[in-house]
Amino acid sequence: MKKQNIKNMIVIGICLLSFAGCSSSSKKDYYERPGSSSSNLKGDRVDLYGSYSKDKIPVARPIPYLKYVNDMEFPKVPIKSYKEKEFLDFYKNTKVKGHGDNSNYWRWKVTLTKKEISNVLNKNLVTLSSRRPKEVLTYEKGEWTAKKIPLNPVGEVITLRVLERGKSGLVTKLLIKGTRGEYIVAKEGNIRNLLSLSRNNVDSVVNIYGAKGGSASYNDKPISKNPSMLPSAFIAIEKLGNGGFNIYGGGFGHGSGIPQWSAMDLTKNKGYSYKQVLQRYYTDTKLKNMRSVDGIGDKIRVGIMNSGFSTLNHSKISMFSLGNIKIKSKDGNVNINPRTSVDFVVKDGYTQVIVQNKLRLKTRNFINITSNKMISVTNIRRNVRNYKYPTYRGEFEIRLAQGGKSLNLINEINIEDYLLQVVPSEMPQSFGLEALKVQAIAARTYAAKDILRNRYIKQGFHIVDSTQSQVYNNLDENELSAQAVKSTKGLILIHEDKPIDAKYYSTSSGFNSNAHNVW
Repeated sequence: MKKQNIKNMIVIGICLLSFAGCSSSSKKDYYERPGSSSSNLKGDRVDLYGSYSKDKIPVARPIPYLKYVNDMEFPKVPIKSYKEKEFLDFYKNTKVKGHGDNSNYWRWKVTLTKKEISNVLNKNLVTLSSRRPKEVLTYEKGEWTAKKIPLNPVGEVITLRVLERGKSGLVTKLLIKGTRGEYIVAKEGNIRNLLSLSRNNVDSVVNIYGAKGGSASYNDKPISKNPSMLPSAFIAIEKLGNGGFNIYGGGFGHGSGIPQWSAMDLTKNKGYSYKQVLQRYYTDTKLKNMRSVDGIGDKIRVGIMNSGFSTLNHSKISMFSLGNIKIKSKDGNVNINPRTSVDFVVKDGYTQVIVQNKLRLKTRNFINITSNKMISVTNIRRNVRNYKYPTYRGEFEIRLAQGGKSLNLINEINIEDYLLQVVPSEMPQSFGLEALKVQAIAARTYAAKDILRNRYIKQGFHIVDSTQSQVYNNLDENELSAQAVKSTKGLILIHEDKPIDAKYYSTSSGFNSNAHNVW
């Protein structure tokens, strides 16, 4: 899981927002910190303050094909002793160069007053603790414990301190100390959500300013306002004399897998083939036709979310096609003429099919919808322009949602056709054919993995159409993206004969992170 220019297309194309597709954690696999030495590495992590070494937060197991990668060009190795001043200097430096540094998110900064940061932390810490209770700890009676956090838990912020980083520089633990309490927040997604700057959390406009590699300074115009998540957890924090903070950062996204801007830079400017890019970021993998993998067929089932990508539940579903629409259920069938709208609503626990204000069918059973032309879903909005509404191949299924008061919409489609509307939604065609091939294979592999993972099996589909999985049919198709899909038909990446978890994100900070430092 951030829309009409390239920047926003890439923002939307970040597949791995927050917690989707996380690798599993073992309760026995803890990171035992090496004491107070900031130069010690253990488990690819750097403990910066040994006095906070007894929080016992579990760490996910390493994923062999999602490893640390150095994307820097100049200076090649800017971080040596892993002291916080080094990271602050590194992220403040807009002149450093690396793969994908043409993105405005290569370097960014945000300034928060004492009041703003206090408001943000007091609101977000409570929400985060309720969602991820084992990863938000309270200091009490000399121990760090997971417990219910009260309202206004921080009071006024005194200290924001990075406690732990991954080898890549990704912040994996953050200390918050205020007048009312002291807390530790662990994991990349939690830290980015903790520093959500949406208008619900801060009562003022907060701008994020960005810079491309080699720039003398940050852009005059903000690249983002009040983002719902911090662009990345590759950050360094500078306390100001007035009690506020500067947060300097690099990159956009979780930081593991393929950075899309780097894929573009390497293929367009540095002579890499799509295969070389795949091997650079997905180490120890092989290309294989997905048909050779047990459990993967030709089709995928996609849960279609509402206009804001906030829920799978629809109060009403409306459809339109230039062809005939056929509706089938156990309780009857309905044929709809071309260019005639049909509505599906819930009443008294039944799905009602209404055509030109007349009730044609009601049922508690699944409804199957097909057409000899593409079908537009007119109750949702996306950023498509060629059609007024998002328009789909394949067929649809409508189900009563759990509770029987709303509807779920599922699109069943050939995987290759699905990719025709994923690739352009995840990467702009200006990135070029070779980078689009990288994206096509990553997206196909991600889909294959989700088919086998069965995350949504109880809901009747494999994958959703938002950044919780990967974005589908949010932007218009184009010929170059279609060429990339067709020229890589069927190809997926495997490790030990299984599809990999093909993570990708927008912009590198200069370093790619080991996956177990992210999730």
